[in-house]
Amino acid sequence: MPIPPHNRRASRAVAATLSAAGLIALAAVPAAFGDETAPELVIGGIEPVNGVKPGSSFDLSATVANKGTRAAEKLWVSYGVTRGLDFAEVPSNCRTQQVRSYDEMPERWIAVCAFDQVVEPGTVYTPERPLRVEALDRALYDELRVNVWDVDPGADENGTQPVAGTAPAVKLVEGQAGSEGTARVVNVPVSSVNTADYQVTGAALKGSIGDTVKMKVKFINAGPAWILTETGGTVRQRHDYASRRNVGRQARPVLPGQG
Repeated sequence: MPIPPHNRRASRAVAATLSAAGLIALAAVPAAFGDETAPELVIGGIEPVNGVKPGSSFDLSATVANKGTRAAEKLWVSYGVTRGLDFAEVPSNCRTQQVRSYDEMPERWIAVCAFDQVVEPGTVYTPERPLRVEALDRALYDELRVNVWDVDPGADENGTQPVAGTAPAVKLVEGQAGSEGTARVVNVPVSSVNTADYQVTGAALKGSIGDTVKMKVKFINAGPAWILTETGGTVRQRHDYASRRNVGRQARPVLPGQG
């Protein structure tokens, strides 16, 4: 049944009134529904490590600061080390996982530590005990990566089942003012006093002047250290190179006994 013109005008007036009321109600909703700024967590205190001897260990101290305007109710700090390093002791509030090499990431161990503590803006915190890292017999040039999160990062789907640590749990304590960092993710090198034995094998070749001769050579790392070079390109495990190729262009972890 058609609505008379005066009724249509009344309906539009009612709709406009309801819409205005709805806008007022929305304006009154607290900022927690999306306008509030998230915590801005940063890592500090991480420096390159040099001169480590295989079989020895070093302490990994880090600071966490909140440069935002809202407190973080909990936080997680993840530590990643390449395969020349390992974690000597893991607190019970941390879980470790071995992650295989994929994409351009080398194989690594990851420890994720959860801290059920409020991290206030403008305050610097540090674990009450540093995480201890051990240099293995194959250590030479390794990498350390530290991240901080205000949500659980979860396990890497390319890794093993995470295992909880067995050492006493560690908590955050207030650190020294001015030691806060500037980034959420920090990567630093770790160099050890060790050697790797690169060996090259190939075939005897013959040719006349002006001939183009194809030569195939094989690089083998006889150890004891592994080699991680980062010059771009993809991660490779074995290498057979022909002549006329640039053999130094690709990033590759070279393991003892592998070529």
